[in-house]
Amino acid sequence: MARTSTRFTSIKAMVLGSVLVIAGCAGVVVGKTPSTTFDVPISIQRAYDRTIAQAKYCLVTEDNYPLTAQMSADKQSASVNVRMSMTGTLLADIELTSVSADKTNVTVSMWGVSVWDQAAVNAMKAAIQFGVPSCTDYFPTISPPKGTRR
Repeated sequence: MARTSTRFTSIKAMVLGSVLVIAGCAGVVVGKTPSTTFDVPISIQRAYDRTIAQAKYCLVTEDNYPLTAQMSADKQSASVNVRMSMTGTLLADIELTSVSADKTNVTVSMWGVSVWDQAAVNAMKAAIQFGVPSCTDYFPTISPPKGTRR
């Protein structure tokens, strides 16, 4: 009887563990995981460089998750992402689009688990805006244009 109970408990643990792994492997889901979209008054090349620096500083972690970065040949769009090594789960996805020579639209999306959370979204935004990589957003928000109320 005790042997059957132990075996049943082991099976339950394996099933529960499998369900959690499968659920956790969804990765970034647009509209459901932490994200933000904003414009930054710098060129796409500068925003791209800052994004890569921030991702290397905070998002690849000590596990050295793969970072992929690419910019279109016409330098009108770019993407930077970090994926889980074994499963390919998308942990962080940053999409950049050139609005003009000195303005870039950025969308930052994170997995929502562990270090890839809303705090990471905020830190990425600050790093792109201010050019200083940090795993925590210590910077003030950019003031809205004059005449605009918060």
